[in-house]
Amino acid sequence: MDFIYACNESGIIITKCIGNNERIKIPYEIDGKPVIGIAEYAFSDNCVVKEINIEANLIEIGSFAFQFCEELESINLPQSIRNIGESAFEGCVKLKEIVLPALRKINKSLFEECSSLTYIEIPYGVEFIDERAFEFCLNLQQVDMPEGIREIRNGAFFCCRRLKEFKMPDSVTKTGKEILLGCRKLKTVHLSESLEKIEVGLLARCRELKKIEIPKSVKIICNGAFAECSSCNNFILDDKNIRIGVRVFEGCNNLLDNVEFVESMKRHLENQKGEK
Repeated sequence: MDFIYACNESGIIITKCIGNNERIKIPYEIDGKPVIGIAEYAFSDNCVVKEINIEANLIEIGSFAFQFCEELESINLPQSIRNIGESAFEGCVKLKEIVLPALRKINKSLFEECSSLTYIEIPYGVEFIDERAFEFCLNLQQVDMPEGIREIRNGAFFCCRRLKEFKMPDSVTKTGKEILLGCRKLKTVHLSESLEKIEVGLLARCRELKKIEIPKSVKIICNGAFAECSSCNNFILDDKNIRIGVRVFEGCNNLLDNVEFVESMKRHLENQKGEK
């Protein structure tokens, strides 16, 4: 046996991993009772395990359950899982791929610093991607997201430096700050047609982004939203009544070298001041 466990009226909860096995199997049942969960911190800081095979129909994985399992390369997640707690896979630096079950929410820091992760598919049914969920996933190149997501929170994809394309579902009505800040390789982005506010630093330091098109639904662009998008040479804004904050285009050298763009922004800001 590779773990300690507790029992409640519903089944078995694994509370701690023991031993030094590189491969661990979580069985369907123990002592004739179904295994239904993995508790908080159960496998955290395990620097030996490389592979986890889950046979059980788990319902929940607790927060920090696999945090800093630095050798973990593969784990299968049963579709029976309904909740995975925050930071459950944070710092799993060798985890290259994972298939998520039908969750309602991608919790805070769930895959933060999973620097080998290259692809993630957000399952249908997810409504919220919480703050820092994929922060510093330095090799993440592709994210597929379905319609139905309502909110993406602060820094969700912060410094995903190899992410090349980002298509925000049109169901998204709200984002947090800096969700794509520092995505240096980002070349194309689609912002939700339901978005009303472009938050602080939303696309800042996306240095290979060439085109930014503002959806007609947007009413305000906050401070520094596109700062240091130095390659951007095409900014599309149809709504002349949109509110624009300060330092929105700071360091956007290609745009600021364009006399026509600069003059149009000056007129826009003057009109904005006149409306106050």
